[in-house]
Amino acid sequence: MQRKNFGRNQVLQPSAAYTPADEQEVLQILDRHRGQRIRAVGRLHSWSEAVLGDGVLLDLRRLNDVRLRPDGDQLVATVGAGCQIKRLLKELDRDGATLHSLGLITAQTIAGAISTGTHGSGRNSMSHYVVGVRLARYDASSGQATIEELSAGEPLQAARCSLGSLGIILAVKIRCRAQYHVQEHFTESRRLSDVLDAEASFPLQQFYLVPWRWSYFIQHRREHDQPRSRLARLYRLYWLGVMDYGLILQILFLERVVRSRRLIRLAFRRIIPAFLIRNWRVTDRSSSMLVMRHDAFRHIEIEVFVRRDKLVDALRFAQEAIKVAGGRESTLSADNQQRIEGLGMQEALAELHDQYCHHFPICVRRVLPDDTLISMASGAGEDWYALSFISYARPARRAGFSLFASFMARSMSRLFHARPHWGKVCPLEVNELTSLYPKFDAFRTVCNTLDPQGVFQNDWTAALLEADGSAGDIP
Repeated sequence: MQRKNFGRNQVLQPSAAYTPADEQEVLQILDRHRGQRIRAVGRLHSWSEAVLGDGVLLDLRRLNDVRLRPDGDQLVATVGAGCQIKRLLKELDRDGATLHSLGLITAQTIAGAISTGTHGSGRNSMSHYVVGVRLARYDASSGQATIEELSAGEPLQAARCSLGSLGIILAVKIRCRAQYHVQEHFTESRRLSDVLDAEASFPLQQFYLVPWRWSYFIQHRREHDQPRSRLARLYRLYWLGVMDYGLILQILFLERVVRSRRLIRLAFRRIIPAFLIRNWRVTDRSSSMLVMRHDAFRHIEIEVFVRRDKLVDALRFAQEAIKVAGGRESTLSADNQQRIEGLGMQEALAELHDQYCHHFPICVRRVLPDDTLISMASGAGEDWYALSFISYARPARRAGFSLFASFMARSMSRLFHARPHWGKVCPLEVNELTSLYPKFDAFRTVCNTLDPQGVFQNDWTAALLEADGSAGDIP
């Protein structure tokens, strides 16, 4: 029995697999396999080891009910753990509601999305809006499977982003809001300062650093109280055909068929930007505007989170590293080269030289601080910015990307306190990862309380909980 994740970089080999129909069946399975490792999976749209499981595997897709109710002046949805985001949005829309925050894709399940801190741009991650988690675990005194509601304190903060480490999530209660419209348009700028200044007027915006052109395409977004634009349907067709599919098909042809670095660089400098229509202002439903068909083609991705005060330096560093990886430069700028030498990583940089040509825009999204223990945007203070590096290389030809991802994670975590996304390529050692989270000890305590035998862990999450890294280890 074998299953592979979306990116084809992780293989699951469970000893047994189930697709339970309801909560009672989940409890029966837990009792039947008492003492064995048990993990739940969603739609496997994750590239990290968090998705792995070699014991009993539960696919909760049949637990997909959605119930929306008022809670004071708020709306709260109770959602079955296996409900995909796209189904949830459709059910909420029937009642004129939607989610506060959306990631780029809607194929994920709600439990999978919150368990790894899925986020959009301009708001907190989805995890932040969770007000309750219904969890199946073992009762410490009787050893029998039981159900517990986590709705307050550190247990709730841990459950909001748990890596599947507390038990089997059965249902999620999440704050919702009335459906709303978003206005969007694109511009281009050579200056990052212009991009960041625009956030005041367009708080939901995200932007892209275009490799080899080295300018910023800004997807300006804001809530808008006007009705849906007359050309909104045409805009959606343009976006689907030109951006979601046309752009990726060009990249796939250049990367997988032609395999020409020169043509890749030319395409990003001259050809691809020509397809972007600037200053076309369109208003449409938030659930249409804030998502993409990012899951239409197989790819692999690393995403790192940096604070606002580190963003300028981090993007400059990323640009220089991409040039070295692509063979256009042999070293970084003098100050960044000195930083790398200070970390003792000059050999890693030399090894990366001319090994990987980056071939997708670096998407940058602002995420507000989360009220969680270990989501990537957890902790008060400045906003976080997620920098996403995506490769469409075939699985057998990803050695260059792996070198690049490892170098970026190791260097940026030390230089900028960058936190890799839990659900994407996560090449840091476990002690390095835990040291990036001041509240990881609190998360560990909750895990050990709810799952003292570690039956809901896999090897990777167990190693995280046993790691001795503490916040502040990375300078």
